[in-house]
Parts: sequence; structure tokens; C-alpha cells
Amino acid sequence: MSEPPEFARFPNVTFVEGDTSDSVIYSPGGPADSHLAEVFAAHGLEGSGYDWQSAVHAALIEQGPLLERFRFDCESSMFCAYGTDREALGEVATTLESLLQRPVLLVEALAVAAERDLFD
Repeated sequence: MSEPPEFARFPNVTFVEGDTSDSVIYSPGGPADSHLAEVFAAHGLEGSGYDWQSAVHAALIEQGPLLERFRFDCESSMFCAYGTDREALGEVATTLESLLQRPVLLVEALAVAAERDLFD
């Protein structure tokens, strides 16, 4: 199945359409985030899927109701957010891509995650 047009603009996030819900998937540890290893290391993190979950959660925390419109299902080697609300998943994908492209945003998100104890 082809990716919906609204998700085609994300170079690092994959959209997966399911029978009962949709997902956005990102596989950390590749060329897209290799330049961020030191940012994660400064927090004692490896940059795993769980670490990306904490960063995305922190970056979206001010948009409280948005966090209720999807769920995380990350693993060490995969970031995953899923739900039936494609608009919310689009916000997750936009946020993740922003964190990948702008290290200063990741630094800020990880600081919020540490402050609010969002690390798994």
C-alpha cells in the first residue's frame, strides 16, 4: 500500500497503514541520527527507540491533548507511535523529523524529559 501524501514529505519516518490503526515508525541508530550520538550520551542515553519516545513525548508535552490521541509502542531498536488519528500521527512525524534535523531541539526535549522524569 502506498504512503498517504501527507506522510511522503518525511524522509526518515515510515507510515504504516493497519487494519485497525496506523503507525509511524523510525529506526534509530542509522545515518539519520548518527550526528546526535553525543546529545544522547550527555544524558547517559544510547539513542534507542525508548530514548526517542522520551524526546518526542517531551517535545509534545505542552500540547497535552495531542498526547491522548495516539500511543507509543517503542522498542530498543524502533520508535513507534500508533493510533487512528492520522493528524496526530502527522504531528508525531513532524516532531521527530524536527528533532533529527535540529539538534538544539533535541537538547531541549531531552532536558524536559529529564526534568519531568520521562525516561524509561
